[in-house]
Amino acid sequence: MEKKSHVSAVIAIVALLVVVLGVGIAMFVNAEKKMEAKAVPATMMPAPADTVVPVATAPTPAPEVPKMLGVHTVVPKDTLWHISDKWYADPVLWPAIYEINKDQISDPDLIFPGQKFDIPALKTDGNLSPEDKTLLTQGYLEAYRVYKEKGKNDAEDYKTEAGNYSK
Repeated sequence: MEKKSHVSAVIAIVALLVVVLGVGIAMFVNAEKKMEAKAVPATMMPAPADTVVPVATAPTPAPEVPKMLGVHTVVPKDTLWHISDKWYADPVLWPAIYEINKDQISDPDLIFPGQKFDIPALKTDGNLSPEDKTLLTQGYLEAYRVYKEKGKNDAEDYKTEAGNYSK
């Protein structure tokens, strides 16, 4: 009799599993049909992430390289301020020289004899071109960044000056 009750229990468990499995399969099939009904036509589906889709874009103009007045070789006691005064008769334009040569200058206060700096051509008649103003703005902002990192008290003045050229 005990054997019969074990067999009955196993049959009941198997029957329950068949019912649960059947319900699960029915739910899966039903969900799949709903997804097919909502499917977006292939022509409207986005390309898979690993597919390269060519996109037509307008060509980006190359950044304009400023014209150069010449090259200045740094001599002892030179500063960017003095170099700017020599070339432009206006020492406050030194950030333009700094910006053009920042690959050689890690700190605008530290230049060394023998360095050769390109001197950008600026309109020095009092009417700077928009390109000249952009160059000066970038130079003043770069000086601000360097001086801020060094903890110079007047670093904010360079940021303010940059704002004067970006207007």
